[in-house]
Amino acid sequence: EFFSSLLFIYNIIWKSARSRGRQSINIMTIKHDLGRGNAFVMGLLIGSTAALLIHRLATSRPSTLPNEKHDSASLNDDQNNQIQQCLPPEIRSEMLSRNALYFASSNGMPRIESSHVLVVGLGGVGSHTAHMLARSGVGYIRMVDFDQVTLSSLNRHAVATLKDVGLPKAIVLAHHLREICPDEEKLVLDPVVKMYTGDKERDGSMMDPPSERCQRWDLVIDAIDDVPTKANLIAYCAKRGIRVISCMGAGGKADPTRVHISDLRSASKDPLATSVRQKLRYLWKKEQKDTGEQNGKKSGDESDYWLSCIDDDSKVAIVYSSEKVVAKLAQITDEQKEEGLHNFGAMDNMRVRVLPVVGTMPAIMGQTLAAMALCELGGKPFRPVGAERVGRNVRHKLYQHLCNREKKIEQKLKSTVTDQNKNTSNDPEFRGQYTPDGTYIGPVQIDADDVEYIMAELWRNKCAVTGVGLGTVMSLVRWDRTRPAAPDNLVLM
Repeated sequence: EFFSSLLFIYNIIWKSARSRGRQSINIMTIKHDLGRGNAFVMGLLIGSTAALLIHRLATSRPSTLPNEKHDSASLNDDQNNQIQQCLPPEIRSEMLSRNALYFASSNGMPRIESSHVLVVGLGGVGSHTAHMLARSGVGYIRMVDFDQVTLSSLNRHAVATLKDVGLPKAIVLAHHLREICPDEEKLVLDPVVKMYTGDKERDGSMMDPPSERCQRWDLVIDAIDDVPTKANLIAYCAKRGIRVISCMGAGGKADPTRVHISDLRSASKDPLATSVRQKLRYLWKKEQKDTGEQNGKKSGDESDYWLSCIDDDSKVAIVYSSEKVVAKLAQITDEQKEEGLHNFGAMDNMRVRVLPVVGTMPAIMGQTLAAMALCELGGKPFRPVGAERVGRNVRHKLYQHLCNREKKIEQKLKSTVTDQNKNTSNDPEFRGQYTPDGTYIGPVQIDADDVEYIMAELWRNKCAVTGVGLGTVMSLVRWDRTRPAAPDNLVLM
């Protein structure tokens, strides 16, 4: 700065001399100019020099004094390292205070903080799920994905930015989640940049529990969008009794009001769910053929029938959208045809055509997976409403069928009723008539609007005996014939 100022001042004097027609300058000329009224130039030179020297003296420190700035910086670095290594309990407690209030009745936060969750697939769905699990206090998260962040994935990924393009999704997600909780003891992040195949030799220890204290995963989140891989993962977990929450197709859809939670068989209008069911049946049949076992049972125990996971949402619960796909896959381009489709897939035998995706739908589904996972881990699970809303015509037919059947029973048994069996009470629960054997033949105690509540809320649109969902002929039947046809005495069959 000092020499730059001198050169600047010298340049001013040089230009001043040349403006008066002089071609050169020397020290004697400068003295002559100073004597003719240019003393301000020398004053500027001396003043600038003095100011710079004073500034240097003021900002410098003698070598014999302690370097306060260096010591302070070192102290800050040590403090930052300490924060990264150990987050104070009061800070962590405040970070999770709202979750702790929600799970206070079940004392669920300690269980969430000690849980081990495996998330497979870290795209638009899985990244949002892992992101929320980390924010909510889950203690150990293994994140598996072989793919990299691309420009086109930025419209739906939970945390990736432009600078993350080209990096592995698992590493990118782990880096961003570590900024939420820098304490590696309170949040263990285990990114695995590898594709799950179902082959033990190729997968290595990917599916193994993280420690000896953890015999098996508390929960597996399936956010894979490839049918064979998805089916292999579900089959692996079903055979070992590992709880799975799986997400079906989010592409080509946008209506959030049509997102449901159900078993795999109940999923409707979802091509991915249909393909996964078919693939699971194929795997089961192949396994039985290879081993020579019948009915999928190894020891006569129903728990060995792993294919039952299709109908049992306590084994495999799925999040899906019943909205019809409104945007089709992108057409194959001429370039892809010329160079060969096999050159454009992320991996061999994986989808090549581009799937249209509105970024909100994967986020909604990912958050739904996280919500269900957290509530189960925290001991406060919710019971999802029946998968698909029953239409008005269906509800009306069920109601009319119930009324007609009850009317036939009344006409058939009315002749057996005596005066002492008649009940004229004003209480609807008891008004009506009873046969000698105690059968109630009075009026139906529900209306058409009650049918939807009974089907969706009480029976979740499934047969009370077989568990079969919508798509078959259903009827409402009285469970106890000595009581009226009321909501607490009607079964869906």
